[in-house]
Amino acid sequence: MAVQILTGGSWHPVTSIQIYTGGQWKTLNALKVQVSSVWKDAWGSSGPSPVNSYNCGGYTNNPLWYNTIQRLVFSTETISTISAVLSVPKQYMAPTWNSTNGYLMGGQTTNSALLNSIDRFAFVTETITNISNVLPTYTWTASGSSSVTKGYAMGGYDNSVRMVLIAGMVFATEYVANLSAKLSVGKSHSAGVQSSTRGYVAGGYASGGATKNVEGVQFSDDTTFSLVSQLPSAIYCAGGIFSPTKGYWNGGSPTNSYIENLPFATETIARCTATIGQYGQGCGSALAKGYWMGGNYSCGIYSFTYSSETSLYMSIVIWGYISYCMAINYWTGIK
Repeated sequence: MAVQILTGGSWHPVTSIQIYTGGQWKTLNALKVQVSSVWKDAWGSSGPSPVNSYNCGGYTNNPLWYNTIQRLVFSTETISTISAVLSVPKQYMAPTWNSTNGYLMGGQTTNSALLNSIDRFAFVTETITNISNVLPTYTWTASGSSSVTKGYAMGGYDNSVRMVLIAGMVFATEYVANLSAKLSVGKSHSAGVQSSTRGYVAGGYASGGATKNVEGVQFSDDTTFSLVSQLPSAIYCAGGIFSPTKGYWNGGSPTNSYIENLPFATETIARCTATIGQYGQGCGSALAKGYWMGGNYSCGIYSFTYSSETSLYMSIVIWGYISYCMAINYWTGIK
């Protein structure tokens, strides 16, 4: 684990901190930080390290719902199907995670039945448990974001109402409850990204159609915010990935080939030069690259290099021609 500071728009590791005491500056040789209610040494390892992304479930318009889980290894850029499967076949869950577990919240299963259940995926053992706590509402197409201590399912659809609700799950206890704060408008099929301090939900489908707005939750106090800057086009079903400094949204419906970026420091949305144009794809995020997997009932994978903001259609593919799969990211250390 390492301490990092944000300077010049980038995160940089801190190797020492000095404090003024007894009339002189002295190096601080020990520092602890609280992570998921546990105090840990800040100087002990190299900091956050992305390991894998797990692309879960999905749907084809046969119609068929799937319980398959595939592991994308960031270091080798290889993908394979693992033996563990979701508790039921399902699509469009809200994905959240911490450094030990990923959680898939709600979703839609066979015969279009809605879920309020939550699957816990243990990263080290690659095993699935359907936990005892559930979402307060049966819902699907909610957007997921994660802080160090909480996972959030924002908005969604109960097959009757586009929702303004935000459910928060405390990772340490797996307790789930709706926050008192709500989204500005009921929406489903939105796309989430996250910084170290905020979870963002972009676009989505509201009662009047697709939306442009970007809003979300402040991790420190569970309050909500809305950005002045909006997406250039009203879209839903886009795919969101994030670097340490920016969030990116690709594609979406109505047909959209663009990639939008959100610098976390300025929160001013701009359009990238690169174009792809998927919808309903699984989204994996590492430190240097993001990955869009499937979508548009396809099996292709695109990588996106953050430093150059360029995309590449990869030689690897997911297991089937699917949409509305959801990915959880395994990172060791602090995000």
